[in-house]
Amino acid sequence: MRRFTLGQLILCCGSCVACTVALGLLMKYTGWHHAVDPLLMPDDGDAVDGSAGLVDWNAYLAERNAHYRRLPAQDVQDRRLADQAKLLEAYKTDPAAFVRDYSRRQTFLFDAVIDAKNMVRVGTFGDGGKWVSDPQALKPGTVVYSFGVGHDISFDADMAGLFGCEVHAFDPAPSVERAFAHCRPGQQVGKGTFSYHAVGLGPASLEPGKADDLVLEGRTCQVKRLGELAAELGHAHVDILKIDIEGGETAALGEILASGTLAKLSVKQLLVEFHLWDDEQFSSFVQIIGLLRRQGYLIFRKEFNPKDARRCAEFAFLGANSTLVNPNSCSTRSDSRSAVAAER
Repeated sequence: MRRFTLGQLILCCGSCVACTVALGLLMKYTGWHHAVDPLLMPDDGDAVDGSAGLVDWNAYLAERNAHYRRLPAQDVQDRRLADQAKLLEAYKTDPAAFVRDYSRRQTFLFDAVIDAKNMVRVGTFGDGGKWVSDPQALKPGTVVYSFGVGHDISFDADMAGLFGCEVHAFDPAPSVERAFAHCRPGQQVGKGTFSYHAVGLGPASLEPGKADDLVLEGRTCQVKRLGELAAELGHAHVDILKIDIEGGETAALGEILASGTLAKLSVKQLLVEFHLWDDEQFSSFVQIIGLLRRQGYLIFRKEFNPKDARRCAEFAFLGANSTLVNPNSCSTRSDSRSAVAAER
């Protein structure tokens, strides 16, 4: 065992004392040990019953209450929005560096920035369910467009059956079309109606010359733009738009945002599953989040796909014309619009 000389022990102890004193001074003069703000805890002498060593916690809580009440009502929401804005600005400054730094390390960067009213997960707990704000308050005949239904229509059936919506489901895959061979347009489902359309949401690709090329199960399938479909079906508005089209969402949303279709159709809730299979899709995903934000669409819910949590996640957005913010939250919809409008 190593032996220390008396001089070495004195030097060691002196160093410890110096460090302790330095740490104490740092804590005293910077307020570093206070998590909320630099207001001090009650002194030990502030005793409830006059005895030493007790503190008046009632007075402390009253002081804390006054401090919290002085904070802006939208403080939490503003911080969320500011964090999102920093990420988007970093991408805008150097997209290549941003993708390099984040795409492998943290796939889905963006979290909810607003609190929606009465959020309900509609549909099954698997891949088919989606988060909706306040579906119980939807008016009869609320129009829902659901792109990409596959073989799980639990969301569509529940939106029609439980909440009385006019649901239009779109999926051109041959196997899906066969499954709906005997489905009548406007078929009654509970309180609402359900219609199936064997057409996909276009454009299907970002590649020049291949915008409308969609091949599924060995067959070329038809795609149409959102504006075209709404015009054909006679809808001046679409209240809820769901998009789950296996990687085609960035091309489709790019066209929807560029054409202003979300605003033209007064879309209130946008429910999208994003698929990030490579760096190019990740880059497009970040661009889409920024474009949606500039048009007033803010995230109120995020959920990872249980089958592929790293590469697939559900995002739910509320539009600028929505009043579905949670009334019990510290934020307001007008605050959101003001914060985003200030960036434009």
